[in-house]
Amino acid sequence: MKKFLLILLTIIILLAGGICGLYLNLESIVKASVAKYGSQLTGTEVALDGFRLSLRKGEAELKGLRIANPEGYQTPQILSLGSVYVRLDMRSLLKPVIVVEEIRIANPEIAYELKSVAHNNVSDLLAAVNKNAAAAAKPAADQTDATRAGTAKPAVSSGGSAKSATSSGGKKVIINALNITGGKVSLGATFGGKGAAASVPLPAVTLKDIGREKGSQGKGIIETASLILKKILDTAYDTAVRQGLNSLKDIAGESADTLKGTAENLKNSAKGLLGGLL
Repeated sequence: MKKFLLILLTIIILLAGGICGLYLNLESIVKASVAKYGSQLTGTEVALDGFRLSLRKGEAELKGLRIANPEGYQTPQILSLGSVYVRLDMRSLLKPVIVVEEIRIANPEIAYELKSVAHNNVSDLLAAVNKNAAAAAKPAADQTDATRAGTAKPAVSSGGSAKSATSSGGKKVIINALNITGGKVSLGATFGGKGAAASVPLPAVTLKDIGREKGSQGKGIIETASLILKKILDTAYDTAVRQGLNSLKDIAGESADTLKGTAENLKNSAKGLLGGLL
């Protein structure tokens, strides 16, 4: 009996040590995952400064999430988020649909950079995301069709492409509330060797019941992310970008009306790219 209790105690200690080790290394695990899968999706470097998790409260916080600019642009990042607070319904983690009670994004900064009238970093990044998201979604659709036909094979992790980030899981997401505050859009443009810059505030963004549209019971992670991104970009183009255009009107003799037309064309282009994700 004593030997049995000793063995049981040893197992408990080992398990506790393993759990503690996993918890202590969780930040590095999350950072590595964000860097790996974020880069696979965007085609640029993605980094995270810090991560905090409270299992008891069902809360998580990400600090300093950064997405690097595509090649050929001057600013180091196209998007940086000061902090992202997430509160989960912990009971939903074991269900097909994960319910996120609240997401709060604070102090996002968008660096919008024009190299020419029709060439900008936002469109370049969205094109890459559109391409990589489509590549990731195809294996998942093929796996679903094979499952229905009864010919599915066990999934094999590739570990080297965006496919591994999305095709292996079937989880859906519902977000009850999303709030984005304290944002800023930095505009930069260079035409004919002349350059100018402006900075304008990003209006607050609030979204409710993401994933419940038209009776839907959750949306895929890529689809959810694209909806949020579309809302942020629409707000930036419609309000913040327009406020900053007057500061750029003297670039290479471009008139404010010309730049407004350019911004509208870029907005429609971005919507078209995002439409491929929806």
